[in-house]
Amino acid sequence: MELKDLVAIAGQSGLHHVVGRSKNGLIVETIGTGRRFSTSFQDKVSVLEDISVYTVNEDMRLVDVFVALKAKGDAPEAKGDLKEVRKYLVEAINLDSERVYDNDIKKLMNWFHLLKDVLDFEKLKASQTNGSETAEEVGTEEVKEKKVAKAAAVKTEVKKQVKTATPKANSKANNSNKTTFRQKSV
Repeated sequence: MELKDLVAIAGQSGLHHVVGRSKNGLIVETIGTGRRFSTSFQDKVSVLEDISVYTVNEDMRLVDVFVALKAKGDAPEAKGDLKEVRKYLVEAINLDSERVYDNDIKKLMNWFHLLKDVLDFEKLKASQTNGSETAEEVGTEEVKEKKVAKAAAVKTEVKKQVKTATPKANSKANNSNKTTFRQKSV
């Protein structure tokens, strides 16, 4: 099981594993209970792979947070003293204590304890190192060049469209003496 297959649904407690897709949404299975249900397009679904946590240095992906918490070990329960949990997270991942709410800390710790026996942390570590290598290979210069080239292409396309557009006919320029009737909107 990977984080890209796990979702959190607003209004639903716990985490859910994506089992399949329906024409109106996702079919998910609740982790722990095994209850299956479908979501609608109106439900707010967050994929765990896309979630990040505020730290002092920069935002940290949830994968990195889970790996760091597993490496540190002895994670406190979310139901415990919140000051101790916050202190533990500041030591483990350099949590930005001013920008992270208490409810988010509880949710993070609940998720970690729910997934620590389910996830393969060795596989997460491997994906973590592969993701950083691919980001370095792409490089920021290439990305900037691609953005500039795309912007230039869009600009030339807009210029072509403006040149080929035909001007609207002006009734006064054609010396027509017709009067037009406009109905008032009520």
